[in-house]
Amino acid sequence: MEIPFEVKPRPDTGLWNAKVGIWLFLASEVMLFGGLFSGYLFLRLGSAGEADYFWPQGVLSVPFGFVNTLILILSSVFVVVAWLQLKLRNFEKFRFWMILVVFCAGIFLVNKGFEYSAKFKHYGIKLSDNSIVEGHGIDDTIRYEGIKKVNVDVGRFEGEFLESVHGDTPKFREVMSVDADGKSVLGDSIELSENAVKKIEERRNNSLREKHLASNEEAKAKDSDFNAIRWLPAMGVKQLSFVADKEFSIEIKRKKLRKSFPDSVKFRDQTSLKGTISKLTPGLYLQAVDRIDLRATDSEDPETSSLVWKYLGKESLLKGHSDQGSSDANHGDDKDHAAIGYNEDEQKVKDDSHPHDPKKEAAMAKKIFLGARENVLQEAKENKKEADFGKTLNHSVLKWKDDKEGEVLKSHAPILVPWEDVKLYSNFTPKWNTYYAIYFTLTGLHGLHVLLGALVLLYFAVFGRKLFDKDPEHMTNRVEVGGLFWHFVDLVWIFLFPILYLM
Repeated sequence: MEIPFEVKPRPDTGLWNAKVGIWLFLASEVMLFGGLFSGYLFLRLGSAGEADYFWPQGVLSVPFGFVNTLILILSSVFVVVAWLQLKLRNFEKFRFWMILVVFCAGIFLVNKGFEYSAKFKHYGIKLSDNSIVEGHGIDDTIRYEGIKKVNVDVGRFEGEFLESVHGDTPKFREVMSVDADGKSVLGDSIELSENAVKKIEERRNNSLREKHLASNEEAKAKDSDFNAIRWLPAMGVKQLSFVADKEFSIEIKRKKLRKSFPDSVKFRDQTSLKGTISKLTPGLYLQAVDRIDLRATDSEDPETSSLVWKYLGKESLLKGHSDQGSSDANHGDDKDHAAIGYNEDEQKVKDDSHPHDPKKEAAMAKKIFLGARENVLQEAKENKKEADFGKTLNHSVLKWKDDKEGEVLKSHAPILVPWEDVKLYSNFTPKWNTYYAIYFTLTGLHGLHVLLGALVLLYFAVFGRKLFDKDPEHMTNRVEVGGLFWHFVDLVWIFLFPILYLM
């Protein structure tokens, strides 16, 4: 049975089936993106009510986004030309123009890939006083040392911590029980692993099951009407404790941990260890700070008392952690220290290849920040206007021209923030703030539409010859439907570009 109006239009609407279907589909797409755009605008306008949150502006490259806009517009023109070639019954020219469309889509996606990559490599740290630093080259390696006791969740144990042991992995003894004096009764020395934990779990559960069944028999002997309680897996052992034969340390990226405390650490498989943070990894290290934001800081005098100025220029822990202040004064001359994640030999190579003095870089960064701020204040005073709060306490410290001295100042200052003063840190992904959450949602969903649309159009170009030879009008209709979807994808980006890149 032939399906009516598959190629020829209906006499009442002037549309064929596929065209009606694509318009209904695009109507649902309008509702989807319309809801997302509306949500973005509400969040954007409502951000002014948050005392410690300022909507990011100017964080996306406008020229980059503009180029992508031109590429999509050009691809839409190519789609129309390709469709026109089918109308003229020239499949080879259709194929040429359609491949150009797919090529434009590929360029667009590659450009978005570069943009995403930059966000993944750029990090921000929010300090405990709500000041923020941004930059590149983060190292959140943390080392715990003096570890002896380990508690594992038998149902989730995957041996994560064993992969993070720094140095030789010790053997462990199972804590069998605790005597009346509070001392642990230990079992034999074993190599800890998933299989070892499962065997111990099985042995303990068998012992508990036997005691449970014996208790049932004993109760039934005393009372014939007693209903035996069935053994359930939930009655088995839940946690196991182990004591290492010798103290050991672990080294791991902090973001891979579930929780981190000064005296203990918990892994994602619920394994917890008792130990202290090593003096070699006292905090979060950012290799090069490129922006400082003091708009929301709790410091009474952001220009002098912010925690940023306290920690800026500290590249690594110096010898003598307890005497941090006096050690900092000799930072330029002291080579006996270890940067986070490096051993002493690696650190020596790093020092010899690094021509900058972190303390001087920090002083330069502060001079750039305060100098640029002073320029804004002076300009506002001359124009008899109120200075822009966002510009005075939030700007880049990478480069600045000092008009008074006529020199260009540059800075690549590192910062080392103690763990207790790290409120939040992340690359520029949804975790960092609301703006990036909706940015990745909108552009990611749009990118998916571009990819799927390009694959459909590529299918027409590569495998459409057979349908074209059989029924060129049907082929033309299919391409027109695909072109309508592609125009919609282009239109969505026309809205995305101004609200994300320009607002």
